[in-house]
Amino acid sequence: MSSIEWTEQTWNPTTGCTKISKECDNCYAEVMSKRLKAMGQKKYDAGFDVLVEHNDSLLEPLKWIGNKTVFVNSMSDLFHKDTSFDFIEKVFDVMNKTPQHTYQILTKRDNILLEYSKKLNWTDNIWMGVSVGSIASVRKIERLAQCDAKNKFLSVEPLIEDLKNYSLKGIDWVIVGGESGHGARPIKAKWIESVRQQCIEDTVPFFFKQWGDNKFNPIDNDPTLHKLHRYHSKGGSQLNGKSYWNNPTSNFDSDNHILQLFETEYEIMNELDAKLLYNDEKVILKTIWELKSYLPFAEKITYKALKKDIQKNGVIDPILYFKTDNGDNLVIEGHTRLRAAIETKKKQIPCKKVNEKFKNIDEIKLWMVKHQLQRRNLSNTEKVKLAYNSRNTIEKLAKANLSKAGKSKKVNNPIDTYDEIAKIAGVGRGTVARYISVINSENNTLVKKLHDGDLTIGSASKFVTNEKKQIIKKQPDNKLSLVHFENLDKAQNSLQKNEIDFIIINNGKNVESILKAKNARIGVIKI
Repeated sequence: MSSIEWTEQTWNPTTGCTKISKECDNCYAEVMSKRLKAMGQKKYDAGFDVLVEHNDSLLEPLKWIGNKTVFVNSMSDLFHKDTSFDFIEKVFDVMNKTPQHTYQILTKRDNILLEYSKKLNWTDNIWMGVSVGSIASVRKIERLAQCDAKNKFLSVEPLIEDLKNYSLKGIDWVIVGGESGHGARPIKAKWIESVRQQCIEDTVPFFFKQWGDNKFNPIDNDPTLHKLHRYHSKGGSQLNGKSYWNNPTSNFDSDNHILQLFETEYEIMNELDAKLLYNDEKVILKTIWELKSYLPFAEKITYKALKKDIQKNGVIDPILYFKTDNGDNLVIEGHTRLRAAIETKKKQIPCKKVNEKFKNIDEIKLWMVKHQLQRRNLSNTEKVKLAYNSRNTIEKLAKANLSKAGKSKKVNNPIDTYDEIAKIAGVGRGTVARYISVINSENNTLVKKLHDGDLTIGSASKFVTNEKKQIIKKQPDNKLSLVHFENLDKAQNSLQKNEIDFIIINNGKNVESILKAKNARIGVIKI
């Protein structure tokens, strides 16, 4: 198996290499070779700087079951000057004899590639690539186009500067990626976008692998940073809010894995067969990240226990889905069970259709919260926590409902978020207010004890109140402090954070003169 996003398997008939360009400065193969040598793996005894041909590794592909996409020499360069042509021929002979596998060969030595090209047997299952990451290496593209390989690709990784003056004519695929690890050099969005535009111009499939490091990624909250995202990679892999994982070596095109929902496009995370609960009819279930990640992911211990149970007993509770206007079966409940079923390779996954008429994705999210609250035996803390995590969705829908009721075209009326959360959680408004006061206290130890069940909402809230009183006693001479806000939402947020004590909504009169004798912090909204 391989952790490299654009391949499935690695095969290293040679090990060792020599740095020949500035793209090589932070070579991951060098670091990995040293690590494997330290772990006692004999294949790497000679170290990274010595090219070694491994005859005992030549026949490995003949033993693989099924069809593999294989990166040849992830730890070396097949066209290194110290690799004998006789050995290269042996590697090609194995690839020629295993047409069921697709092989990807990558070299930085385009001159040797071109020298040997006509002497080798380029079967259809071999993809030949060169590494290009700097202006100085752009010349390699033309030499790759001239070689006799039937399928050709570029690995623009690491991309360390803006590439200029090149054509992709004769190239069949382009991979772009940023550098990761210690000393990683930055990659810029405009460099990546420039390569993508060239791919569009020359009609070449484009694959953006990774930003390499979080600090290089300009996208706030890039979902691909999460390890459970389909397009996860180091530093994230979204470009302008979209994933570009187009891979002709495996016939995977991310553009074809899109689900239309309420006139919006969403990237599909999972597509798998399941069976209806009552009549065994086969359906294809699909998931999207916006719903898969909406509810908190299961804790490691809880998930491990669930996975063990599903491994032994299979999926008992059916996965719930609803049919979209385009006919897709979208999962809306059971994402964790589905993940466990996939990882345990269960083929029998029961599912059940939900006959709800959702108007937007927020209604689905709220349905998911309500369903979880109904099907679980939860404590008040767990109920409020689950509902509180959906506060933005709850408030958004509440405003929409007010608008539909005709109270206003554009709802400026304040929404009592506490009250809405309380309704969803099935608790009193005061319970929600006390919970939020604890969350906003910035006392991490207290919050953890609350969520772990060691404290009730009431007892944790009392602790916060007592702590606040002690702070007030230490500051008896506070002066009147007025803070002006643009709207009620911002004022409520400040109140929740304990930055102010009161909110006053007035008609623009001079509040300072009225309240100058009061030693309090007050937020004022002018209407």
